[in-house]
Amino acid sequence: MIHDREQHIRWLNDDLIGEHQAIVHYLTHAWTTVRQFGGAIEAIARDEMRHFKWLAHAIAAYGGVPDLTPPDLLPRFSGIEALDYDIDAEEGAISQYLAHQRDIPDPRIKDLIGRIIPDERYHRGIFVDLRAQWVAGSEDTAGEQADSGFGDSALVQRLQEAVSTEYQAILRWLLESFLERHTRQVGLDAEDRAIDEMKHMSWMAEAMAALGGFPRFQVFDATDQELPLYVMLRQWAQSEHAALVPLIDRIISHEQYQQQEGRHTPWTVGSLMERGGR
Repeated sequence: MIHDREQHIRWLNDDLIGEHQAIVHYLTHAWTTVRQFGGAIEAIARDEMRHFKWLAHAIAAYGGVPDLTPPDLLPRFSGIEALDYDIDAEEGAISQYLAHQRDIPDPRIKDLIGRIIPDERYHRGIFVDLRAQWVAGSEDTAGEQADSGFGDSALVQRLQEAVSTEYQAILRWLLESFLERHTRQVGLDAEDRAIDEMKHMSWMAEAMAALGGFPRFQVFDATDQELPLYVMLRQWAQSEHAALVPLIDRIISHEQYQQQEGRHTPWTVGSLMERGGR
């Protein structure tokens, strides 16, 4: 089935809105009701920020305007309710991305969504693990601490003004970047690639340290060998350390996307319309 460009823009904006909601809600949960897991949840929110950026540039490349409408405020949750919400949000995002990957024919969008989906699946697994930790060893007291009566003070009101001002500035600068300064290829730019590699290095170093190793910063003669290395590492992990397999699978999907990007012509604002694309 062939759909027009406007339908594709609407679908991508639906995905963008979902990422915006995830960023706001995950950060709120990390700072309040489940702040004992704040570091892990903030890391997930940073992943969603990058998805948000890629989708917005894709929308701009199609000639659309990214929808940066702030999401509705959620009611205050208890810790377990917040984690349940986050798990459901990831499941909904995965289903929506799979539908859009199937229905949008452009191979660049299919590949981009294929890069995002493994992240969302991994995020869901993290939230499931955090929920299990909460049930196993935590009392639901973080929410009570967050509602300690300090919320109506003048200082909190001033801090809220600062948060709101910064949030408005972020959205303003992002929209300018997506529309007025959009000259990048849709997907990963060099900075995104470096961030991916830093994350991969960190994940592997943490796993190494947990097994008693001491990571060192070294450079080997071989270059661009990440994908074969992780394929072999996965084979080892399947039989020797199965807990590493989901993480290695996530890295492999990242490396595969980087290779796929080279198949496509760089794509910037107006390029589809100038070539008469649909």
